[in-house]
Amino acid sequence: MSVAPVQKVHIVAHSGLKKEFINSLQEEGILQIEKADFETLGLSTPFADVTAIEHQLHRLSHALSYLTQWEEKGLTEKLFAQKPLVSPREREEILRQDFTPLVERVEQLEKEKNDTDSHIRFLEKEVEFLKSLQDLKLPIKSVADTETTEVEIGVMSQVAFKELSEETKDEALWSHVISQGKRNVHLLLVYPKSQTDHFRQILKDKNFNYLYFTDVMLEKAGDRGNVADVIRGLSEEKTQKEKRLESLEKTGKELARSRIHLMRVHDVLLNEREKRLNSRNFGETFKTIFLEGWIKNGDIPRLEAKLMPCSELIQCYFRPPLPEEDPPIILENPRIGKPFEIITKLYGLPQHGTLDPTLYLAPFFFLFVGLTVSEAGYGLLVALSSFLVLKYAKPRGGVRQFLTLMAILGVATIILGTLVGGWFGFPIRKLMILDPLKDPVSFLILSLALGFIQVWFGTFINMISGIRNKDYLQALFVQGGWLVLLPSLVLYALMKQSVWGILALAGAAGIVFFAAPSRNPLARFFGGLYSLYDISRYLADILSYSRLLALGLATSVIAMVVNTLCQTALDIPWVGWLFAALIFVGGHLFNLGISFLGGFVHSMRLQFVEFFSKFFKSGGKPFKPFELESKYVEFI
Repeated sequence: MSVAPVQKVHIVAHSGLKKEFINSLQEEGILQIEKADFETLGLSTPFADVTAIEHQLHRLSHALSYLTQWEEKGLTEKLFAQKPLVSPREREEILRQDFTPLVERVEQLEKEKNDTDSHIRFLEKEVEFLKSLQDLKLPIKSVADTETTEVEIGVMSQVAFKELSEETKDEALWSHVISQGKRNVHLLLVYPKSQTDHFRQILKDKNFNYLYFTDVMLEKAGDRGNVADVIRGLSEEKTQKEKRLESLEKTGKELARSRIHLMRVHDVLLNEREKRLNSRNFGETFKTIFLEGWIKNGDIPRLEAKLMPCSELIQCYFRPPLPEEDPPIILENPRIGKPFEIITKLYGLPQHGTLDPTLYLAPFFFLFVGLTVSEAGYGLLVALSSFLVLKYAKPRGGVRQFLTLMAILGVATIILGTLVGGWFGFPIRKLMILDPLKDPVSFLILSLALGFIQVWFGTFINMISGIRNKDYLQALFVQGGWLVLLPSLVLYALMKQSVWGILALAGAAGIVFFAAPSRNPLARFFGGLYSLYDISRYLADILSYSRLLALGLATSVIAMVVNTLCQTALDIPWVGWLFAALIFVGGHLFNLGISFLGGFVHSMRLQFVEFFSKFFKSGGKPFKPFELESKYVEFI
């Protein structure tokens, strides 16, 4: 519910401990290392070259990505697969191993496989080209110009060939039809060299496309081979290449078994790179190293305990942040509120010294998603699937936090879907407290009431923040004025009692006389009077919550439409039950997807725009500890 307090830490250690020291800090993962002003302190800064490791990581990433095509795991196995575990002793062993030969084998396999694939495609194109000329019985090398004649092979349309035959029937043009299709005809043409320009102009006018034998074709043909011989030779070569490709596939499957080893190597090198990059933030003298950073107050005992074995050679100094410093932000919430930190972080972390809104938004977000989805059956599916992945896949970090949030939202949908919706389009009337389809006005009033409460609560939080910051006039008279004015106006409109009108005027007076900071009484009065115009903004914010009604109704209506289509499909003889089952499963899965997406996004928007705008100040920098990073494995 608050931002965790942090302290600045300065550490001085003997230079002989540098390797052990940096390993300890990375394993503990509780310190954010900062680059100090080493020039002012008279310290040198080491330069750690990471070019070689970057190149190795790039090769490893590419090899791992390439080997995934031979993974034999199904979707379920991939989803619930456990990451390989790597101990500190194994990390040291991996650093001593030479993985380069294995990566080179993968790279060689990829190169040969790509070359073989390309060659097969080339051969297929060559064969495809020659198929239309396979009835040409002459040796390919004999189809060539002589001293006195031009010999051409090409293709033209049937219509153009007839026109050509008519126009040149009395001229020295000999043609032979090699093959005919529905529209085109492939020809062998012979004409005198002396009339080359004349006949080529005619052929150009008839859109004659010249065809040529490639060097590969000529080489395959030899001295006496014809087109059919060349096709046979190319097909045989293609068969050989396909066999080689099968052999390469087997090699790939064998190499894929070493993928786990490469995954371990990748993540170990990834952390070696991080060590070198962070060592650039160390200041050095001949016998000492110095660093500074940020640490959470609660983690100071852990750091001291970790460094205790070398306490005679290491000194740590801690102090609170200075007023001019901008320390990193660590959100600190109870276990039930942790998953909702995702929502806060999507908007931005709070500034140093301000409130963390996570616990304040959590109950509203819980209610809003449940109301917008409003289908208990969908909530059951989301909650169960999230729990199963959490139990068997055992994800960590952000993925675990998100799945926990989805499980909580699934529970919210089960509860609220039962009360105001149904189970896959079938409402349980005895458990319903409100039917949005029969009484949408009541649902709209509920939505607006929830909006009013959250907007009012956001203003209340803003008042408390002002009091904490000792801005008493603004907090008590302006924010407090709104807190009195808004509910008083609503109650006066409903009950028509003068007491509520008087309270509304009192709240408005506080805003008018204290909203504007000017010392000039007239300027203060008219500036405060203008501030009352913000009531239109409050009204607009509250009306935005009507989207809860729209989304809740949409989910229920689509679910009912899916069920109606299923009933219609059941009337189809013989196969009606199959179509009904497909419509039921597909329709409800589609509705589940768009409903949860819409519910999540719009509920989040209500927090960001209508709620956070009342009190939340974002812009904090996230706490980024120097810790073990992993992409493929888990470090223990």
